[in-house]
Amino acid sequence: MSTLRRRILVAATLACLLFAASSFATPAAAGRDLTYQLYGSRNGGWGSTNTSLTTPGPLIEVEVGDNVTLNLTSLDGLSHRWFIDYNNNSAADASEPKSPNFANQVLWNFTVSNVTGTFAYRSDRTAGPGDDLAKMWGNITIRTAGSSAGGLGGNLLLIGIVLVIVAVIAIGAVAYRRARQPRPPPPQ
Repeated sequence: MSTLRRRILVAATLACLLFAASSFATPAAAGRDLTYQLYGSRNGGWGSTNTSLTTPGPLIEVEVGDNVTLNLTSLDGLSHRWFIDYNNNSAADASEPKSPNFANQVLWNFTVSNVTGTFAYRSDRTAGPGDDLAKMWGNITIRTAGSSAGGLGGNLLLIGIVLVIVAVIAIGAVAYRRARQPRPPPPQ
């Protein structure tokens, strides 16, 4: 096989393999609409029902881009404010999502920003006896968008890349071995 033909064959094979690998890529998932009900009390902590208050409160799991609606209810009549404490300084900073103060009930919505990891969610109000920081906290886990979808998520892309690499190595080995085989002598 001539060198030019071999190069064309390898280029065409690589193009086909890259096209096939792109079919493994999963499109970015659109943000989900999630709703959480949280009940809070300075002495009891947070709970998903009015009788399940604990410290820490229930785990909240979201992905970047999710549209989250919190239905927040104060069970003790004191003012509270829910927020994600990205830097763990127990204060609601300007860049951290925070609900309005509520002494009864508030429906509050936010979009999950591009900060991944597990963080504390808290209430930091101090009006009245005591303060919220000691008991009113829980954990929120923020994952990359689409990481929970289908169980495989980004693994399909990784599998596709590995398959392409293996195919390229196999084609290269076949082409190399064919180039090393001696040509038959010309007829006489």
